[in-house]
Amino acid sequence: MAKRTEEKSPKNVDPAALRLVAPRVLALAYPYRWTLALGFLALVIASGINLLFPYLIRQVLNGELGLSLENDLSLIAGALIALFAVQAGFFFIRHYTFQSVGYRAVAAVRKMLFEAIVKQDIAYFDSARIGDLLSRLSSDTQLVQRAVTINISVALRYALQVIGGTALMFYISPQLTTVIVVLIPLVVLSSIYWGKRLRKLSKEMQQEFGAASASAEETIGAVRTVRIFSSIDREAARYGKKIDDALRLGIARARFAAIFSSSMVFLMHSSIAMILWYGGLLIVSQELTIGDVTAFLLYGVIVAASFGFLAGVWDEFMQAVGAAERIFEVVDRPSRIVSPAQPLALSTGAASVEFKNVTFAYPGRSDVVVLNDISFTIDAGETVAFVGPSGSGKSTIASLIPRFYDPQHGEVLFSGFDIKNLSLEDLRARISMVAQDPQVFSVSIGENIRYARPTASDEEIVAAAEAANIREFIESLPEKYDTLVGERGVQLSGGQRQRVAIARALLKDPAFLILDEATSALDSENEALVQQALERLMENRTTLIIAHRLSTVQHADKVIVIRHGRIEQVGEHQGLVSQPGLYQTLVEHQLL
Repeated sequence: MAKRTEEKSPKNVDPAALRLVAPRVLALAYPYRWTLALGFLALVIASGINLLFPYLIRQVLNGELGLSLENDLSLIAGALIALFAVQAGFFFIRHYTFQSVGYRAVAAVRKMLFEAIVKQDIAYFDSARIGDLLSRLSSDTQLVQRAVTINISVALRYALQVIGGTALMFYISPQLTTVIVVLIPLVVLSSIYWGKRLRKLSKEMQQEFGAASASAEETIGAVRTVRIFSSIDREAARYGKKIDDALRLGIARARFAAIFSSSMVFLMHSSIAMILWYGGLLIVSQELTIGDVTAFLLYGVIVAASFGFLAGVWDEFMQAVGAAERIFEVVDRPSRIVSPAQPLALSTGAASVEFKNVTFAYPGRSDVVVLNDISFTIDAGETVAFVGPSGSGKSTIASLIPRFYDPQHGEVLFSGFDIKNLSLEDLRARISMVAQDPQVFSVSIGENIRYARPTASDEEIVAAAEAANIREFIESLPEKYDTLVGERGVQLSGGQRQRVAIARALLKDPAFLILDEATSALDSENEALVQQALERLMENRTTLIIAHRLSTVQHADKVIVIRHGRIEQVGEHQGLVSQPGLYQTLVEHQLL
């Protein structure tokens, strides 16, 4: 396995990154622009009503509407309730439209990110942490959802109230408005400083939660190993440490966010206190009325509260930008293994494979050469077995044929064509693999077999199961082919999983078959059943066998002995057994 790369150190969202990422975050809402336009119209009307309320109070207190509190209080209250009912209706439209767009946007982001993840080359998964990728799919996309919908809605609402409220305050009293304007630079500078610290802590916190998710995923996936080594407390401590690291950053972020928001509140409330003082002087000098100062104070409260909410929205938007960076890191990463622009066409029938002077090292550890100038040929219809000590490069050879990786030097030919000149889909459609521990999905047995060819009929599924020696077992189950196999196929034995994988490979009907130690983990009874199924699978197709057991090697057309990434011997079983060398030693010690 390639060594995992260290995750890069988190950094602040600098202005350049903000300019690049923010438009892409906002662009996620573009397909729903007409729905958002309706929501925006409702938002403008609802916010307008909010700004109208203090003005009406001013008119009433100043007696400009011909109404008085003594005689018309019920009428005034009823009119305000009716006005607020209309406002509530528009707030409902605003909330519903923006929320519904949010759910659609996050669904689109998750689909886009998942597709980008599964399209990555295999080398990417050698260093990527599954838990971290799952964190990007869940929590990071949720943050982006809030940014493109709720935060936009809230930001527009409070921005309108700040702008409209400030304009009306200036209309009522330019002198009092000046008091507010003086404090704006202080608010802006404070927002910039604390926002920068919050962005850094937000990204670090997301990465720590990703690390914790990776630890949890790894432990849960290996729960049997954890139990057999009595490591529950150790794994709980390991996960707990990662959660504590994330908690430490979360508390630090909460502290900075609290300082940020409380500073904003202090500045806004201080400005209201100054308005009361200065407004009182203006009332005494009869430059303003009580109605004017009351309306001004109400507008001041609206503007102050709106500023406070805008600060919180900015904080959340910066979190979303940090999360979006993590998402687009994957989305923008091109796979290093891609089909050529004009792929060559492959013919049908059995396939041949040839390695020409292939040298390979895994991308994550380029200093360790796994295959060193390897050359060999597997003719069409031939069965070739690779044997050798663990770590000699056998499975690496199997990984290069379907082009999971590209060699650093040399060529891999499939049916005479360099695999780099073939379509990945076309190449892999002609190859199937049965591994020592085959992947079985947590769906039904029938769906697992049909995974090789989704259009296969029920009759073809049954025929594949029959050929794989598993039909009798399946049909003995109450739900037969609809039986769920559980997470990673835990409801099946090792031999049953192998035979399901063989049935899947039979249904695919590949031109080239790779058997990677397919019987090495089975008991004698299961091995016999699986071996019979494998023999049916190998008929009339080219097969590469990686094996440790003599029974799976001795009938091969050719045996290639490999050690330390180099070919040491090539020949038939009987001939190699009689020759001094590594193969003879392996046979004598029954290490095949």
